[in-house]
Amino acid sequence: MAIKEVFIEQVGAVTISRNRQALRFKIAIRPDGRIRVTIPWLASFRTGEKFLIEHLPWIDETRRKLALNPTEPKHIHPGHLFTTRNYEYHICPAEVKNLRIRYAYATKQVYFEYPVNLAIEDSELQKRLAKMIENVLRFDAKKYLPVRIAELANKLGYSYQKITIKNNRSNWGSCSTRKNINLNLHLMRLPDKLIDYVLVHELVHTIIPNHGPDFKATMLHHFNDMAQIDKELKKIGTGLASIAQVK
Repeated sequence: MAIKEVFIEQVGAVTISRNRQALRFKIAIRPDGRIRVTIPWLASFRTGEKFLIEHLPWIDETRRKLALNPTEPKHIHPGHLFTTRNYEYHICPAEVKNLRIRYAYATKQVYFEYPVNLAIEDSELQKRLAKMIENVLRFDAKKYLPVRIAELANKLGYSYQKITIKNNRSNWGSCSTRKNINLNLHLMRLPDKLIDYVLVHELVHTIIPNHGPDFKATMLHHFNDMAQIDKELKKIGTGLASIAQVK
């Protein structure tokens, strides 16, 4: 990915990024009003800037709507959070002095316990809980994902250079031109079939860097229900914020 920062008088600082997997121009406006333009790899930054300027009226209208309807903060709340292939994750108050992780191996559950006298909405508590959950997910992901993608690569005849586990918020995985693969630790929240689908998706990118007809044909060869799986994946958020709730 190549990135350029530009300043447009009407909207301020804008990030323009060239992405090898992008098939079209796209504008994203964050809740805080910041703007990111994604363009296909072969497009120039100048055309990305022109695309942005052509859509200034839409940007103004979208920012106005965001200002009128600010996003309420989402919080991690007590109770069952989610289930991975290894554990059920639970958040619960307890008679403890500090945050604590407690494993119930027999029932495959992990409890994130916080002091009963603390309000769950406390911003510092929310940050620390999120970090603890991320650390446990990362630990499980590092044990499983590199092993599983190696099995699939060997079975299907692909090769890659390096595997990195990250806490991605925008995608399940990515593959560089050097065949280095990044995987989202939140893959552990998916059913095994969807995990395999994402892993194979990135393996196919080691030989086909785009999402064109050849890529789709290859993925269909591996998963004839590709369209249905894509629909399932789109319903699932890629980060912890997608699980937290507004209450």
